[in-house]
Amino acid sequence: MRIGITTPIRGCSVKELRQLALKAEQAGFYGIFSPEVPIYSAIGNAQVMAEATKSIKVGTWVTNIYMREPIMCAAEALTVQEISEGRMILGLGNSHKPVNDIFGIDMGDQYEAMKDYATKVRSYADGSSEQLLIKRDIPVFDIHITGLTERTAGLAGELADGIMPYLANLDHLKKLYSAAKGKAGDKKFEFTSGIPVFLSDNVDEALNAARLGVGRQALRPSYKRVLTNSGFGDVVEKLESGTPPEEAISDQLLNELSLFGKPSDCREQLENQFKNGSTLPILTPFPVGNQSPLEMMDELIKLLD
Repeated sequence: MRIGITTPIRGCSVKELRQLALKAEQAGFYGIFSPEVPIYSAIGNAQVMAEATKSIKVGTWVTNIYMREPIMCAAEALTVQEISEGRMILGLGNSHKPVNDIFGIDMGDQYEAMKDYATKVRSYADGSSEQLLIKRDIPVFDIHITGLTERTAGLAGELADGIMPYLANLDHLKKLYSAAKGKAGDKKFEFTSGIPVFLSDNVDEALNAARLGVGRQALRPSYKRVLTNSGFGDVVEKLESGTPPEEAISDQLLNELSLFGKPSDCREQLENQFKNGSTLPILTPFPVGNQSPLEMMDELIKLLD
């Protein structure tokens, strides 16, 4: 099974990034990706991980398209592609309105913004843009687009090499994959599935961490939409009304959208991702109790035993 993982959502030190990437490579994970949360750069983190490894894929999960001009995004990703000798995967996303609002960013039409951005990044990376005065003789990196709705999934199929959904249950993933396939045609395409992960032998503590962790994310506008499309609109309504996450987040939601508890008890759920059409589940670890980034990695590795 090809499995990808991310580094911690809240970021970690450069020293820890190197250690995480090396441990992931030695364990046999297919790829390791960095989220992007100000003041951490996903592309910068991908470069650190590329320099620390030799074979594992490295990339972003995901780069905020509003934080960089397309030309610089392409330039930086090409640098990681060169350093890694072809292991870079650039995940692109719109991020979240509350995050972008802090920095005075007007997101405008998010669909059109992504369409324009991905098109420009591709043209700069492959050298086809007429704006370029010089070109880099480097194989083009793969581009993935976050797709939480069928419309954006179709855009990923049309313009990109993969789709990066998150917090979607199996039924909604099928719809997203179908929309992407309809536009991708016969070209090589990666169907990833982002899954929040809370691993510990202390099942009760892992369950509580999962309720709080998913609950904190669930009220972001884009995630409210994907949760509603996954059949959990009632949970979103409870959270919006002020119900605490530990009460609003149901067992059914966690069982369908996350992995929690003992690693040995999570393998069947992980295998279901492949049976459903995912070619690359991407596991996003969250701490249970006081777990450090390296301790979270140790728990992830147990999934491969």
